[in-house]
Amino acid sequence: MSEIKTPEQIAEDLNKSIATFKEQVDKAATKEEIAAVNEAIETFKNEQNAKLEGLATSKALKELEDRAIAQGKAITELKSGGKATVKTLAAEFIEKKDAIKDIARGGHGEVEIKALTTRGSITNNASGFFLPEIGQLGVKERSLYNVLPKVNVSDSNNGGTIRYRDWDEATIVRAAAMVAEGAAFPESKAAFEWYTKDLRKVGDTLPVTEEFFEDEAQAAAELDMFLTVNVETEIDSQLVNGDNTGQNLDGIFNSSPAYTPVASGIASANLKDLAIKVRNDITRSRGSKYRPDMMLVSSSTMEGLVLAKDANNNYIFDENTGTLGGLAVVVDENTPDNAIVVGDRRYARIYEKTGLAISRGMVNNQFNEDEMTLKARKRLLLLIREVDKTGFRKVTDVDAALTTLSAAVA
Repeated sequence: MSEIKTPEQIAEDLNKSIATFKEQVDKAATKEEIAAVNEAIETFKNEQNAKLEGLATSKALKELEDRAIAQGKAITELKSGGKATVKTLAAEFIEKKDAIKDIARGGHGEVEIKALTTRGSITNNASGFFLPEIGQLGVKERSLYNVLPKVNVSDSNNGGTIRYRDWDEATIVRAAAMVAEGAAFPESKAAFEWYTKDLRKVGDTLPVTEEFFEDEAQAAAELDMFLTVNVETEIDSQLVNGDNTGQNLDGIFNSSPAYTPVASGIASANLKDLAIKVRNDITRSRGSKYRPDMMLVSSSTMEGLVLAKDANNNYIFDENTGTLGGLAVVVDENTPDNAIVVGDRRYARIYEKTGLAISRGMVNNQFNEDEMTLKARKRLLLLIREVDKTGFRKVTDVDAALTTLSAAVA
């Protein structure tokens, strides 16, 4: 049977053990190490319980537990950047350098380093993970430009002009009729007309210093893209809304004839009803030529249908198909709100010089000032030939058109 110790001896043993554990706890830097210390304390307590064989040790064990809890709080405060840290790591080493040297030469002793080193203690810290790319700006999506067919205009001697000949539909007469024996045949009338359209130019410039190109190569490379996006954004706006005056393009709204709605008795008419009505208005008399396949619309106008629900709270429009009444929905934010265009996109063509030209040059006094000007330009036009305009219809007031479609037939 092992020797029964007095409470004083037990306390002395506990204090020695706690001193050993304290050194481990002070140096603990991870959850795993702290857990190991706590496990060691529990093991020690269990061993003492076995040795004391029923001796009253609650006071000594309570003291051990209190010290362990206090030490755990100190660790928590230390790891959370609390008040326990008063010296830098460098200061601790300088203060205890003699003791460290003695240990290094084979001497005995211990050195306790308590200072917590943080990133903030390193002055003028230039380290970090640098992202290689530059953040990009957001612009409207190139919706209409992307869906229309494009024809490249060569660099040959074409004068930058598109020439074409169309039927003069306003003056033609289709006179075919049933003819009785011996009667004169009716006479039709055909007429043609020549048309010309010049390519229009879209451009932008940006002055930049020579030093910027020399010292900021990555940012300088973004400037070409910046100008390119500026030009493309203006092109997208012109393709939809250009009024064909001055240097403006002849946009799709300006080129499309207006749709005239009629009372149709459609209960709670919505955008899908209107799209089908407009499509049928195109094909009813010219279905041999046109197959309308596109509805141009803004997202705000489209929301009225996308968010609409039936009496059972089910959404009416299934946007997963991307179509509406057999028409591909082209959401272009340049489209005016409360307006749409329906048409056969095969007949709306973009004629353009290949690519977008980026150049650099000097203007005015830039040579003396060590500056240069970046320039971006593109030449193009949107052409819906006169004879093809009947393949398109525009609605400039969707709400009013829906009200008319819902009205009872007279």
